[in-house]
Amino acid sequence: MPELPEVETIRLALDQRLIGRRVTRAQLHRRDMLVLPGDPPGGFSRSKSGAKPKRVRRADLLEGARIVELRRWGKQLAIVSDGGAVCVHLGMSGQLRLSTDTNPEPLGHVHAQWRFDDGARLVFRDPRRFGGLWAFPSLQALRDARWSGLGPDGLSLTAAQLRVALAGSRRPVKGALLDQTRVAGVGNIYADEALFAAGVGPSRAAGSLTKPEHTRLAREIRRILTRAIKAKGSSLRDHTTPEGAPGAFQLAHKVYGRGGHPCKVCGGPLLCEQIAQRTTVSCPACQR
Repeated sequence: MPELPEVETIRLALDQRLIGRRVTRAQLHRRDMLVLPGDPPGGFSRSKSGAKPKRVRRADLLEGARIVELRRWGKQLAIVSDGGAVCVHLGMSGQLRLSTDTNPEPLGHVHAQWRFDDGARLVFRDPRRFGGLWAFPSLQALRDARWSGLGPDGLSLTAAQLRVALAGSRRPVKGALLDQTRVAGVGNIYADEALFAAGVGPSRAAGSLTKPEHTRLAREIRRILTRAIKAKGSSLRDHTTPEGAPGAFQLAHKVYGRGGHPCKVCGGPLLCEQIAQRTTVSCPACQR
């Protein structure tokens, strides 16, 4: 699943290419991949509502508008125009691919696409369809509806914010970090990597961390996310840049996906277990 570094990699690439461009045509290929104001919160693909979906206007997908900025909070990306905003959540397998070729490579599972006044084409594809698009009349409406319930962004997370997010929780700290209402943007990869770097065991009760541990863990979350962004994210299955290039941070993983292998610090075997229904890898010797 794309996490904060992968989404920020996409945002940075699109920011360079789309700011100031006008959307000349917008197309939606699956209505259930778009949520409009008034739709069921998760969209019609995840709802048992018997309501009939509202008709989608091309302006809902920013046709005719000019792109003014791209914003990100946690794992969610906002394409903001002078005529509204579209929030993109990539889910498990979603991609945003940008092409300037007159005959772009054929891609399957494309659910929406945009053409711009410079000839560029941006497509949203998602083979597993756990992601989606949300249309709003403004960035503020998007913030109020979707981002107001998220925790502080992991890239700027402070020790004080982390202490508040974990206070009183008896759940494992790994599970708490995966909760986007507590910390936005950290998923399975970067939770494992940050906990290892901070020397904190993933099964520790989140509320048991000490003040020095809050400081250390917040620092390692910021540091590892920053390093991963510089490496253009981790490409394990689906993540690519908008131009189709893979990231490289998977080559720097210390624990994620390495259960049973020797720890790169102490040489002992890494433990693989299930925490919060997610495969979790840690070093029993290095993480107390």
